[in-house]
Amino acid sequence: MPGKAEHLAAAGADAIVTDMSDLAAVVARTRKPESRLSWVEPGGAPLIVVPALALTRWRGAPVDFDPSDLDTWGDYGRACQVDGYAGTLEVDDDQALVLGDEPASTTYLPDQRVFIRWIRADSEEDVIHLIQKAVETAGWEDAGTWTTSGPARLFDSTLTGDELEHEHHLSVDVAAGTYLIRTAYVEGEDATALVLVQLVQLVQLVQLAQQAPHAV
Repeated sequence: MPGKAEHLAAAGADAIVTDMSDLAAVVARTRKPESRLSWVEPGGAPLIVVPALALTRWRGAPVDFDPSDLDTWGDYGRACQVDGYAGTLEVDDDQALVLGDEPASTTYLPDQRVFIRWIRADSEEDVIHLIQKAVETAGWEDAGTWTTSGPARLFDSTLTGDELEHEHHLSVDVAAGTYLIRTAYVEGEDATALVLVQLVQLVQLVQLAQQAPHAV
């Protein structure tokens, strides 16, 4: 139909093809890239890493909590009171790791045992490009220790630990033990900014200190 392309463009069409042979190229150009990493998106609350054995004891935010009264915020309120990039909370006989400061999309890299927090970047590719350099050159700061009974789950601290089946979360594969928590803020040349939270086993820490006393 004459003028069809013009009508579609005026209606706001993202792409217009006049030949089916052009369709594949247009779809490839307009398709949203799939994420290469799995991210947990905070809902404005701190993120929490709770050992799997203690999940049912993390109660998140009570349904009827009073926004003006911190004493009614439950476990979520305790997470909100953790200062800095990371800290810990008691969950009965176990400990939870809190990723605090500002809400940020977060992923976990098990091979380096590091949480990557997306503070500022134009794309995931920019984040991925900076990660390796960031881990190697970060000016690490000591944020205490975390003792865990084993593998854990990363999720929004407003959630309860027993409702994760229906909520997005990440598995954090760590062995039982005590870890040094190291944090760093890193910026790339393109203004990409990340916060790193790394877990270092105490045995590994001793080895690092022996190899390079000033590297830790």
